[in-house]
Amino acid sequence: MGIEVRTISTWQRVINNLGSGILALALATIVWIVAVNEENPISEGVFKEPVPIQVVNKADNLYLYGDVTEQVQVRIRAPRTSWNSLTTAKFEATIDLAGLPPGRHDLPIQVTCADRAVRIMEVSPATRLVRLELITDRWVSVQVNVLGNPALGYTRRTHTLTPDQVKVSGPESMVAQVESAVADLYLRGDEKDTQEKELHLSPRDANDDPVGWVKLEPPTVTVRVPIEQEHGFKEVAVRATITGQVGSGYWVSNVSVEPATVTVIGSPTALENIPGYVETTAIDVGGAEENISQQVPLALPNGVSVLGEQAVLVKINVTAIQGGLTVQRELVIQGLAEGYQSRASPETVDVILSGPLPKLDTLRPGDVVVILNLYGLEAGTHKVKPTVLVPEGLVVESVLPATIEVLIARGTLPTLTPTPAVTPTPTLAPTPVQPTPIPTPSPLPTPDCPHPLAHLTEPLVGAVVQGEVELHGTAAIEKFDYYKIEFRSDEAIEWAFLARYKKPVTDGLLAVWDTSSLPAGRYWVRLVVVDTLGNYFDPCAVPVQVIH
Repeated sequence: MGIEVRTISTWQRVINNLGSGILALALATIVWIVAVNEENPISEGVFKEPVPIQVVNKADNLYLYGDVTEQVQVRIRAPRTSWNSLTTAKFEATIDLAGLPPGRHDLPIQVTCADRAVRIMEVSPATRLVRLELITDRWVSVQVNVLGNPALGYTRRTHTLTPDQVKVSGPESMVAQVESAVADLYLRGDEKDTQEKELHLSPRDANDDPVGWVKLEPPTVTVRVPIEQEHGFKEVAVRATITGQVGSGYWVSNVSVEPATVTVIGSPTALENIPGYVETTAIDVGGAEENISQQVPLALPNGVSVLGEQAVLVKINVTAIQGGLTVQRELVIQGLAEGYQSRASPETVDVILSGPLPKLDTLRPGDVVVILNLYGLEAGTHKVKPTVLVPEGLVVESVLPATIEVLIARGTLPTLTPTPAVTPTPTLAPTPVQPTPIPTPSPLPTPDCPHPLAHLTEPLVGAVVQGEVELHGTAAIEKFDYYKIEFRSDEAIEWAFLARYKKPVTDGLLAVWDTSSLPAGRYWVRLVVVDTLGNYFDPCAVPVQVIH
């Protein structure tokens, strides 16, 4: 009996302690939930971006009308950490078509979220109406409407089609409406040959209206339209008749006629006597030195006339005969620093030119200039390649020699020591012969500019220039803002603007002056350097000679 009492008491204590433990656990859980909710509170609201709808499990033999690309708005309940990381990609909205028969169905939109802490509270709209229809196919005939007519004097015959039937497939109700597959071929009115083209087909109903939601296979048709010349008409080529001789040094390089063929009308006998071409009236090219473009009537036999325009356009290309010429020219020294002298060896070069004979025949000595640019070279012996300036249209094939040896010295050049000449007679002593002094080309003067930090160093005063001319110098005054380059012809008063630059330059390239579009003659080019206050020193101006 005593043992039973003690056992009951023990169980009572266990039960009492268990109740206290459960109560303590429940209180701890509540405290934890409250703490977590305070740190990561749960809130409810509409997700900021709509979620696109996807259709799943559609049977292959069913057609879904329309493109279910609508979107839904989703109301969710989620902790703050989930709200901060949510994107549209974490949601999926679907409409399930599994097992559905043809017809109209109002289906629920199911939305799930990859974040398990997110609860979907509401989807708007909650359903989507879809229409399903069986897919079927059948064969229909192909029709091509040939619209318009070929060129005058030509007729078209019955056209042929490949294929003459196509398969139309799609929703059963739409396929039933298709009566034929139709294409249109337009003739522009200038066709003289059989036409064969590939055309896109359009499904049409009994009223010739287009039918949608169906597909044609194949989607194109090849149509062939025979075009033949009518009786009493004949297409012939046109040959230009040219008389006379073009100017000396020129030749006729090409003759073209527009149109190249014409259609003539006449009796069968008259047309049979035409050999396949007709000639124009004579075109005199005597003494021509440029291209000729002229409307010319045709020389037709009696009883034959032209269908359409009575004249053709004849274009005759008159081209100069190409030739070659070798000239010898003295070197023009440029860019030699002040206080220096130079001696070139040799002083003349042979220049081999090619180009139109008329230009070569009228070439003057001053038209070809050979320049030896010594800019930046110090005292000593140098190898320099000459630059040749020639009129436009001529080409410099080569310069002999290709490089010139130049001796540059400060002050006076050293005197050459002549080699004594020896006569063939051994009994006579050789008599030294003094050489003829080699004239030293006078260097062109450098520009006289008022400010050392705003001046041009090249081209030199009076330099002969052509094409793109490099302008060298310095533009680096105190408080520099920008510099600009201007030019004018010798007769002009106003200066023309060339270019403006915002970066200072010290002993370098300032600009490139393209003189190719300027008439040949004397010009001035100047440098203007401006400071940040808008002030500038007297511009540095240089006269040059532009040639072509």
